[in-house]
Amino acid sequence: MPASPATEANKRPTDGLQVVNMSSLSEYSIGVIRSSLRVTKRTPRARQGLVVAEHPIGAEVGAAILARGGNAVDAAVATAFAMTVVEPFMSTIAGGGTMLLSLAGPGEVVALDFNVCAPAACHERVYRLAPGRSEGALFTWHRVEDDQNLYGHRSVAVPGSVAGLTLALERYGSMDLGTVLAPAIRLAREGIVADWYLALTAAKFQEELSAFPEAARTYFRDGRWVYRPPGMEPGDRIRSPDLARSLELIARDGAGAFYKGPLGQALAAEMRAHGGFLTAEDLANYAVRVTPPLRGSYRGLELAVSPGATGGITALEILNILETFPRSGVGWRTAEGLHRRAQAVAQAFADRFQYLGDPERVRAPWDRLASKAYAREVAAGLARRRGRRPGPSPDCTTHVGVVDRARNMVALTHTAVSLFGARVVVPDTGILLNNGMIWFDPEPGRPNSIAPGKRALVNMTPLLAFRRGRPYLTLGAPGGRKIVSAVPQVLATLVDTGCSLQAAVEAPRLHDEGDGLLVDDRVGERCLAGLGRRGHRVTPLEESYSTIYFAKPVAIRSTAAGLEAGLDPLRPAAAAGA
Repeated sequence: MPASPATEANKRPTDGLQVVNMSSLSEYSIGVIRSSLRVTKRTPRARQGLVVAEHPIGAEVGAAILARGGNAVDAAVATAFAMTVVEPFMSTIAGGGTMLLSLAGPGEVVALDFNVCAPAACHERVYRLAPGRSEGALFTWHRVEDDQNLYGHRSVAVPGSVAGLTLALERYGSMDLGTVLAPAIRLAREGIVADWYLALTAAKFQEELSAFPEAARTYFRDGRWVYRPPGMEPGDRIRSPDLARSLELIARDGAGAFYKGPLGQALAAEMRAHGGFLTAEDLANYAVRVTPPLRGSYRGLELAVSPGATGGITALEILNILETFPRSGVGWRTAEGLHRRAQAVAQAFADRFQYLGDPERVRAPWDRLASKAYAREVAAGLARRRGRRPGPSPDCTTHVGVVDRARNMVALTHTAVSLFGARVVVPDTGILLNNGMIWFDPEPGRPNSIAPGKRALVNMTPLLAFRRGRPYLTLGAPGGRKIVSAVPQVLATLVDTGCSLQAAVEAPRLHDEGDGLLVDDRVGERCLAGLGRRGHRVTPLEESYSTIYFAKPVAIRSTAAGLEAGLDPLRPAAAAGA
């Protein structure tokens, strides 16, 4: 058999130099010093209000709304819509999301579930299975013929974004929809200058998006080339006139424009023309779920996390297990602390995969998994349990956190599901469609199997925390399933060490779903070796500007000295306020 091109490249001299597999040098590298990248962010404390978002423009939009007298919900909704313009690969108005909001006056905490759901035409055998496992799904589910559940028209689930965001504004905001949508409309119409983050992401997906003509026309310059960020010359300006017109319709007519009006009609027509499952009836029947949050605590700090088939219950289970150990025994600076974190994460994910699905369709031991008693049982006899193989976890989202003058708080996670969603853009609307069917297990008879109208098990893990009943923290992250492990680790680091919020967000993290431990290599060689001695199959990873190995948390903490931000240091996450 002929050697692969990669093998030949390793054998062939290039310009007189032998190409070397760097991993083969590891046996010679013990004791060798190396340079390392250390990046941080600093944010002055705010007094009046603060917004954190995954892009500076989004944070500035929210801060401007606060400055005009808007509350935290107004700012969060404005920012979420703006982020669909400035970070279009992460979220879309045809996506889904989860919002937690705390109203400081009445002391009310509410969860809004506006995640996507399966169209009525879908059922547990709607996809024909192919041999093998899917390497492009969020989990290594059984493969589907032609990867129809991963991208394209048959991967599109019923979107909830417009319904959820407009309902939140109507019930809990103080501004009208037109005012709140105005910044996003202006950004789409006038355009933004492509930064390295947008240009790099679009470049990475150039081949995939090129297979979908309308997506290529929307996201590429002249339909062929990706945009250039500023460098030696000014960067390209990205305008989204079709999306601007769609947002203007929503601003004028509300959610009805999307679910029953011209935008919904265009979406349904696109589905009919290309064999998608989604129909006009699915859009008209979509409903947001408004419920109390899931309550818990960590070392006396009161918590509210997203309920149901989200990451909330799994994050709470992780925290409950960690709480059974001393503060000094679960930190990231020692191999033993990392070992306990890994065990807690792996156990919680094993339970997640075994039991969880849409709570309106699936009977699961919800109360038990969230209980302190169960955590004590687990901690008393932690035995490693094998979970489903993690797979590449390509889904990504955006997250917004807001605290306003009255100390109302919002944690909002919003997504297109995978990067660039289904890769389908509805013609003449600029609306990118989600690929929410990727979240379902395509095999029948499982908790997360497909059913008409069912909501899938999602990774969103927005969290609010209170100290003696007073607003204290809003926290969340994008980053696929790594969100679910990142949020509790940030919180545990903050509470257990007493560090700054920025330090807690920046601290190294790990992820373990029961089939191998991924660890930020900043923990150091001694800890990595110690984890290996404790039986873990360790994969050290170096986080960089172009990776999202361990999610991208952002947070705000309310203190006597003011509002403190914690931001992912490697990507464009930013805070703005006054």
